[in-house]
Amino acid sequence: MRRVFGAGFGLRLRRIFAPLLTGNYAIGALLVFVKTLSEYGTPYTLGRRIGFYVFTTDIHRYSTTAPIDFGRSASLSSVLICICMAMWLMQNYITGKNSYRLVSGKGSRPARTKLSVAGQIGAWLWVALVILVAVGVPYFSIIATSLIKLRGYGLAAGNFTLDHYKELLTTPKALASIRKSLFLAVSSATICSVIGTAVVIAVRKSKGFLKKTLEISLLPEMLPSIVLVIGLMLFWNAIYKVIPLYNTIGIMVLAYVVLYLPYTVQYVTSAFTQINESLLEAGRTFGGTPVYVFCRVTLPMISRGIFAGWMMIFIIAFRELVTASLIAPPNTLVVSTYINREFEQGSVSLGMAMAVLCVLITTTALLVFNRFVGKRKGA
Repeated sequence: MRRVFGAGFGLRLRRIFAPLLTGNYAIGALLVFVKTLSEYGTPYTLGRRIGFYVFTTDIHRYSTTAPIDFGRSASLSSVLICICMAMWLMQNYITGKNSYRLVSGKGSRPARTKLSVAGQIGAWLWVALVILVAVGVPYFSIIATSLIKLRGYGLAAGNFTLDHYKELLTTPKALASIRKSLFLAVSSATICSVIGTAVVIAVRKSKGFLKKTLEISLLPEMLPSIVLVIGLMLFWNAIYKVIPLYNTIGIMVLAYVVLYLPYTVQYVTSAFTQINESLLEAGRTFGGTPVYVFCRVTLPMISRGIFAGWMMIFIIAFRELVTASLIAPPNTLVVSTYINREFEQGSVSLGMAMAVLCVLITTTALLVFNRFVGKRKGA
């Protein structure tokens, strides 16, 4: 409309596009802020070498390095929570203030812009640059490091070997770490899928407090994972005499479930929104019991969302570092802590070999999942 009345691009950008996009940018900014503030792997691996400590590395240091000071660790965690909650409230305020109803009765026709030859070349160059920087360089470095025989000679002819992979596949601790990672990933993904689906189904038609259960189940996504893990440590350590779960593999499964339950809730909720209520009513009208309607109508239609959530949790849990480094039982290594230990001991090539194997396992699992879902869709 403004364009019809002669408004230039700058005016339309300030008065139309910017207000419409402010809420979405606020959500994206909050997500990036929380993920950056709660990031542990990067500052732990790179920051310690230059003396650059952040919230997460200090919390980890006070919780695991003698003299252990859980009080200071809890204080830093509280400050971290306050910062994240303040940002969340600010994002809610901005989003609520900049929400607009865009759907009206007036029809619309999508407009396509055809790029010139120079524009197409520039677009493909940009895509290639992003792929090169985000995927090509990191993976090339990992694979090359895992194959180098002597690091001092670099990428020289005759300085490549597969001995690191042979050592990895014949070392009991390395194989045990892979098995434990697979167990934790599969068990946590399965438990999250069952609990998350049950929660969504239970509160789908509820009102009042139960309706807020979905929002409560998404709370772990808004808080730094290291804070939640510290809270689990302190709580289960305090009641160890009542329920001896602390310092066992069970508390790792519990922590993974708490951290990753929001993924299942989000995927299943998204799948539920695509089900027309008339389908369920038709099943009940023709005499179907609630169990029959759920098994023959609801479950098949939300199964893709459940499987997608399961796969996402499996991939993330398989390489989880924060939980494994804080509450893993003594002498218990998973893939992430094994790689970290090899880095600290100077066996960088062996650690990179494990990283390559980790990528192969998760990629293979994803391809199998996509093929399985594709067959179900075709059927």
